Amino acid sequence: MRATSPPEHQQLLLMSCIPHSSVLAWQNAVPKTNKDAVIDEPHLSMIGDLPPLQWLSTFRAVMEAGSFAGAAKLLNLTPSAISHQMRALEGMLGRRLFLRVKRSVVPTEEALTYSASIGESFARLVTATSRVASGAGVRRLPIHASPSFATLWLVPRLGQFMREHPAIEIALYASHEPARLGEDGILVDIQYARPVPESCEAVPLAEELITPLASADFIAEHRLSTPADITRVPLIHSLRCVVPWDQWSARHAPLVPLNPRGLQFDRAHLALAVAADGLGLALESTLQAHDHLRRGTLVMPFGPLGISAIAHRLLYRREDRTNPDIVAFVDWITRMLAHEHLRTSANVL
Repeated sequence: MRATSPPEHQQLLLMSCIPHSSVLAWQNAVPKTNKDAVIDEPHLSMIGDLPPLQWLSTFRAVMEAGSFAGAAKLLNLTPSAISHQMRALEGMLGRRLFLRVKRSVVPTEEALTYSASIGESFARLVTATSRVASGAGVRRLPIHASPSFATLWLVPRLGQFMREHPAIEIALYASHEPARLGEDGILVDIQYARPVPESCEAVPLAEELITPLASADFIAEHRLSTPADITRVPLIHSLRCVVPWDQWSARHAPLVPLNPRGLQFDRAHLALAVAADGLGLALESTLQAHDHLRRGTLVMPFGPLGISAIAHRLLYRREDRTNPDIVAFVDWITRMLAHEHLRTSANVL
């Protein structure tokens, strides 16, 4: 399905990649006098060591259409022109991007990787071009966050930030690898258990309690009441959690062997989801489980018996410390987390 352009004043952009069809307006706006003579035109001049933008745009069209003929229809060019551009791109990269099979092409592993890598760059280009062309003047704040924090905490609360700051447009990117602030267009990075670069300032977001969590039905079924009971139940291992099960048990159940049965997940939101479904006892952060605890889909079977940690930090470059949009976002997120921490502490007590 071809993608359509986002609304002109859309305030929240969740980006990972963008289909080539979203840049066709730009592509078709480039004047052409000959559908076949596209490689040597002035607009194909290179920037540094980068391929010409039209080659990359054509590459994305071929990936979407699955053939040179299909890409030619998308771009109003001839299949011969498409083929010439792709051979030129392959020659520049020194890698074969497509296997020619009768009337179609099959992308190589290099092509699949390359397409995924340049997707976000095209997304930013389309967004920037649209904003300048519309003259809307909306300020955009690109934010990167760890996937579980983005899913469990940030996204459910972004509406409140947007209501408080309607002039700031949020573009949210989520991946486990940290952002390269100053290099990839991201201004704010919310990291989990990562070292802080020298060029950045870090704001600790909240003290988190890492504690066992399970559904009420699971607790009742297995009659969980004391830490010693963990030996009888399947454990859910959240592999990126800063406190693993053996560390928690060494402090709170030192003579109790851990049950070897259990599930493993590399994302906190997955571990919490299966715990809420009654598949085991999870060990995770009350910060990330906040909404589960509030709704009652997860419960602390042993009370607030855990290990405290400060694992989530908000980073920005020192030179951006006076950026008003960053200042507004930092003030909002720290205020929200402080308020929730006080409310959670009062409920526990």
